[in-house]
Amino acid sequence: MGQQYFVANSEDGHDMYEINELEGGKLAVTMPDGQVIQVDAYEPEPNQIHMVLGEDGGRAFDLSLRELDATEYEVEVQGRRHTFEVVNERQKRMLVAGVGGRKASGPELVSPMAGKVVAIEAKEGQQVDEGQCVLIVEAMKMENDLKAHLAGTVKEICVTPGQAVEIGDVLAVIEADA
Repeated sequence: MGQQYFVANSEDGHDMYEINELEGGKLAVTMPDGQVIQVDAYEPEPNQIHMVLGEDGGRAFDLSLRELDATEYEVEVQGRRHTFEVVNERQKRMLVAGVGGRKASGPELVSPMAGKVVAIEAKEGQQVDEGQCVLIVEAMKMENDLKAHLAGTVKEICVTPGQAVEIGDVLAVIEADA
């Protein structure tokens, strides 16, 4: 079996679909209710996807895909637009735990992982946009951009480069724009 990843419905933040790559480029999609659907899809041109659901070629769809950022996408199918996040196993655990997620509430930017702060990208008093990198944390030899969960002013940076952090540690405080 190939790579495993998850799709979280960004519109309601609750539905989680598990996707496993199969041989021959097909996918096995586990729906939130546990049902598994086989999907065959290909991209005839950039951002255009032809998709057939079911082993017997039951339902076919054409859709367009637009990347919004590193993990968030918008898909248009049958005239309706949907946004979703594609995450790996570790990111899925963080979403389920409710830390470091796109839908975080309150002024505190918390660490979604244990690791070491390697860089601070924003300064106290700086205006940041939602999704803008505030700092970088290294975990498992990978550098992870930790992004602002809301647009506003950085009121406090609570860590320093080289500092070890744990899941849930407050990294920065961002006051929302009024």
